[in-house]
Amino acid sequence: MTNAIKTFLAALALAAVSAATHAQAGGFTPELFDAWIKMRAGDGKPVFWYSEGIVKSNPEGETIGYMTGTDMSIVMRDETKPNTWIQLSRKIFITIDPKTGEIALGPDGKPRRPIAYPYQMKTYTLDGDEIVYSVQSHDGRVIADEEPRRNYSVRKIGNVTHFNYAMFIDRDRGNGERVQRFEVNDFFMRPDPDLNEQERYQYTWTGTGPGPIMSSAVSWRYSAFDDIPNELVKKYIRENAPLWQAPPKDMAEIERIRTIRPYPLGQK
Repeated sequence: MTNAIKTFLAALALAAVSAATHAQAGGFTPELFDAWIKMRAGDGKPVFWYSEGIVKSNPEGETIGYMTGTDMSIVMRDETKPNTWIQLSRKIFITIDPKTGEIALGPDGKPRRPIAYPYQMKTYTLDGDEIVYSVQSHDGRVIADEEPRRNYSVRKIGNVTHFNYAMFIDRDRGNGERVQRFEVNDFFMRPDPDLNEQERYQYTWTGTGPGPIMSSAVSWRYSAFDDIPNELVKKYIRENAPLWQAPPKDMAEIERIRTIRPYPLGQK
């Protein structure tokens, strides 16, 4: 983990000092599109992005909590459309109490329910030099479809490839509840042959909301659930959310989960 963080900071420093052209939507070649798919979702085998982050009040800047968890995926080609891949994923993030270092408790004294998506189905299509991106998300209670977007950019900074996309989320969750968020996602890929998976693939995320809060996280990639470097996270998932030990296997699993709302955390 130490080497991964050092490599990540080096990539950020390089990005900051390099005289690179400002990233705009597009810039993708077929090779860069393939590189993005393999980085984000693998080559058909499961990949696990492990995350550590912090949640702060805005504008006070007080630490509300830490967050940690994993986002896992497989990817498959969409045989019905040219230049299109489908990423099947799910994610779970746990809030950590900043004072105790343990899972944060709710008002009832029980562990606070994590952010847990039973599935997300993401589609990427290369159209010219742009990625057309769409996503359907099951957040445990409701299913939401985001309109297709052309919000991805790519640029080379030395030997680092930087992928970026922003998301403006305005979603009705029913019962008068509305989720409005803004997120920025930055992925950094290094080609050095002597780097391990965690050093080669890194990801930062910054988001606003819900309400007056700011969150940020850094992530790096593993090829197996057991390799995730956080025993608290793995123990919680094994005991309380067993579905989140692996990504969705196929579209049949997506169809099954789609019919279950709300989705019980402990259900496989």
